[in-house]
Amino acid sequence: MTDPSSNIGSILKRVRFERSLSLEEASNLTGVSKAMLGQIERRESNPTISVLWKISTGLRISFSELLGSDSNNYEAISINQIEPVCESDGKMILYDVFPFNPISGFEYFFIKLLPGAKHTSTPHYNSTEEYVVVTKGTLVMTVEDQTFELLAPAALKFKANKEHTYCNPYDTEVVFQSIVKY
Repeated sequence: MTDPSSNIGSILKRVRFERSLSLEEASNLTGVSKAMLGQIERRESNPTISVLWKISTGLRISFSELLGSDSNNYEAISINQIEPVCESDGKMILYDVFPFNPISGFEYFFIKLLPGAKHTSTPHYNSTEEYVVVTKGTLVMTVEDQTFELLAPAALKFKANKEHTYCNPYDTEVVFQSIVKY
């Protein structure tokens, strides 16, 4: 994977020239100093996420465009070829399909719970929300003191900074996906 920061300067410069904007005009639109914008264009400075957001918002371009993300970049993944992580005495089988990426801000897991599985997850203090989508079986989720019985197809969204438990008290396999947003 190439470092997206290596293209930011040339993309910023291209957008500025396409719109006939001076550094001062771009600075007024974005709230980023002329000096900083010039340094970014010359690749003398590596901007923070906060600065990138100001630039993309001020110039009204998508964050991914500013990073030079190729919207035609496809990646097909066979989940069966991913090495799973097994928890809870091997009864929770977790596939990290899309590991955390600071550009996307999330990670995606495909998870199987065998009969009798119970896994308690400690709070994710660095995340904001978790989205669980049950596609097979019945998942019993407990978040803090609330319990939810999710019969597929079903979904649950919750604040991930709370202790939560995934449980399969039934005699059939449960399959669900989890997206953790940071």
